[in-house]
Amino acid sequence: MARIALTGAAGRIATSLRPRLRAAGHDLVLLDVVPVPDAVPGERIVEADLRDVEAHADAFAGAELVVHLGGLSDEQPWADLLAVNVDGTRAVLDAVVSAGAGRVLLASSVHAAGYVPVDDPATAAGMPLPAPDTYYGASKAAVEALGGLYAGRFGLTVVTARIMTFGEAPSGRSSLRWWLSGDDMARLVEAVRTTDAGGHHVVWGVSANARRRVDLGPGVAIGFVPVDDAQTWVEEGRIGAGVAVEVPGAVLGGGFADPAYRLGEPHGGADRRT
Repeated sequence: MARIALTGAAGRIATSLRPRLRAAGHDLVLLDVVPVPDAVPGERIVEADLRDVEAHADAFAGAELVVHLGGLSDEQPWADLLAVNVDGTRAVLDAVVSAGAGRVLLASSVHAAGYVPVDDPATAAGMPLPAPDTYYGASKAAVEALGGLYAGRFGLTVVTARIMTFGEAPSGRSSLRWWLSGDDMARLVEAVRTTDAGGHHVVWGVSANARRRVDLGPGVAIGFVPVDDAQTWVEEGRIGAGVAVEVPGAVLGGGFADPAYRLGEPHGGADRRT
């Protein structure tokens, strides 16, 4: 049906998307700085640094949509996040403009809004402004800003998704609220490919979880209607019924926003994730 280019193609989300997008009939161009395993017919692999504009522009030629998943996905020293997440995204967007691709899905993170209170009215109705909880979150807020810049300056259609907890299955009690399934991620890609909504849009990367605390409306506005619900895993007995208890004043970033979570160190200085 269409040619779709994915950066960060060796990563977890792209690996999940590949068979789903091929099943929908799309041809894929897979880009990463490391080898992308197990290419099949209908996939082309390009190894390139995110900041290599020329290589990405060549790879994006003829693509209807670029899904930008490349980057560092955890807290790191600021210089690394600046080089990869911020400069890398700018370079990818320059390549999109050069190639004339026109549509882009950018991967942001809930941590771009990590200091937003869970019970803030803006989380339940609308999209709160960035309030990053870490250097990593700040780099993703910069990704959102770049999406807005390139949409306005070059007339691109850009959707930036604040991805919450991605996985093929919900894991842990907090994911009952924040889970994004592989199928719903593929629905998001398809929505960006077909939307009539131009300009820049920030949406939540989350499934239709009954216990969610964020608004699906911004996604619905660009045609993203998630279907999966982590609650079905509870009803089918595949995950416990309990849900993480939030203390008063809890924020979307959870442990990332804790003062003990050290800036610039992977996992905040400990072998853990939230």
